[in-house]
Amino acid sequence: MEPKELYRCITSFLPKAIWVLFLFHGNLIFSQDQSFVVPDSLQHLGYKELYSSYVKTWPDTLVSKIYLNTYLKKAVLDNDPIKKAKAYCLLSYYAVEESKKIELLDRSIALSAGLGDKVYPIEAYSFKGGYYLKKGNIAAALDNYLKILPIAEQVDNQEYLYITRHNIARIKTEIGKHDEALPLFKENFIHNSSKPKINTTRYLKSSIKLGESYRYNNKLDSASIINHKALQKLEGSEYHYNRFYGKIMINEGITLFYKKNYIQAQDTITQGIRQLDKQNDENKNVYILGEFHLGKLARIQNNYKKATYHFLTVDSIFEKEHKAPLEVREGYEFLLKFAKNNNNKEDQLKYINKLIVFDSITNSEASFISSRLFKDFDTPILLQEKEKLINELKGTNKNLNVLVLSLGIITLIITIFLYRQYQKKKTYREKFEQLIASENTKETQTPSASPLDIGVTEEIISEILDKLKSFEEKQLFLKKNISVTSLAKDIKTNTKYLSKVINHYKQKNFANYINDLRIQYAVEKLKTDKTLKHYTIQSIAEEMGFNTAESFSSAFKKTTGIKTTYFLKKLNDLNTD
Repeated sequence: MEPKELYRCITSFLPKAIWVLFLFHGNLIFSQDQSFVVPDSLQHLGYKELYSSYVKTWPDTLVSKIYLNTYLKKAVLDNDPIKKAKAYCLLSYYAVEESKKIELLDRSIALSAGLGDKVYPIEAYSFKGGYYLKKGNIAAALDNYLKILPIAEQVDNQEYLYITRHNIARIKTEIGKHDEALPLFKENFIHNSSKPKINTTRYLKSSIKLGESYRYNNKLDSASIINHKALQKLEGSEYHYNRFYGKIMINEGITLFYKKNYIQAQDTITQGIRQLDKQNDENKNVYILGEFHLGKLARIQNNYKKATYHFLTVDSIFEKEHKAPLEVREGYEFLLKFAKNNNNKEDQLKYINKLIVFDSITNSEASFISSRLFKDFDTPILLQEKEKLINELKGTNKNLNVLVLSLGIITLIITIFLYRQYQKKKTYREKFEQLIASENTKETQTPSASPLDIGVTEEIISEILDKLKSFEEKQLFLKKNISVTSLAKDIKTNTKYLSKVINHYKQKNFANYINDLRIQYAVEKLKTDKTLKHYTIQSIAEEMGFNTAESFSSAFKKTTGIKTTYFLKKLNDLNTD
């Protein structure tokens, strides 16, 4: 470390250390639960002051957690569910273990669900989705993002609608649907760049994704324009330079590669990789893509040794992270072909195994990941080649038993995967048959406790339940944009009483109550209305009061246990038999 840097570290650390000792006043107890004791110096602070202090110190884990735990303690004493939800959500950022992080986020969601708040549980769902997306669990990420959309629409949280559509575009990119992702990225970039006060981090994140999407859609000049704008935005900010410079340079280098400017592409990608923080989870994909395209550049130069080095670097990252962009599959195909050309059967077998593992991992989200993953080298062909190579290697390969064992394990994994798919289809079929056989009988809820338990008089409860019955019978739940506020106004009560009655007597929150009514109605209507079942999912969703096909499909799956597309297909099959 340079002397100036050492001096700066020491001088910045000492005041902080002294401040923390003063803050504690000897009290070193710390946790998110009741054992945390608020330091004397923070006793007098209100919510706004505590949150403002947290925002100023958030990179400092120790100090920021003190503010957040004080905020939480105050919220617990005040019995404020939204402020508790906020504290748990923000504390999840600092949780190291996945189980603890998810537990905190789930607490936040449970506390704020159905209360009609503008931010919570939306932000907690967004944090969960972002965490799962970084981990490569696309299904879980998408599940959380889809839960945000109907809630954000109900409370008119436009900012999170933009953020969530941007995140869904990231998932579309993950599965190769680049043409569908581009307009969503454009929308978010325009939103972030047109604000009176631009948030630099959000601007850079949206511009980087838009630049990538332009490249994937072969709009290379547009990609370069966006990349250069992002680089200009880094000027004067060391924090943003350190965080984003390497990523932007790699993206621009890859764009130059597709412009066939190979020399500049290699220099730019190499510079980007050198500056990239490779330990940061959010940089793993772009790091892999950088190494992959350096391998492709070496291949163009007929430098197969160097190409092999870069493709093996990609493989080493993939083996550690268990996730990678779909296009890097081409690197394994090169390694396999190179082994074939050199008549190296052991390497052929090794790379076939790696291809199978790559396909099985990247296809773990089998319900919606594109068949593109198997486009050039599907599993049956790979298994046939494996058998042939094993026979040729018999008697000459000392490690044959190890190879056979590994092949057996891989085959077992594939068999288990296929069995699970079979079981899933069987479960879907059984649920479909139950839906077809069932009749739409309205639920009659009986009180599970006395009216005093929910703090509402018996007379008001009876009146609300009667009006809810009329609301259901008249199918008023099909109206769009119903919220707890609008329904309370229609039946001339307040939102607090309405929420309590629905939670207590319907045994579900308001959003689930409305969605379940709509889905039950949709199932019966689709069973009897020959015209409706030929509508698009978007049209059916609108008929049932949903704003988007995504929110309808998510609610349908949650209520019935099967997908909308599956139900419609099986319904049509019944009518054509």
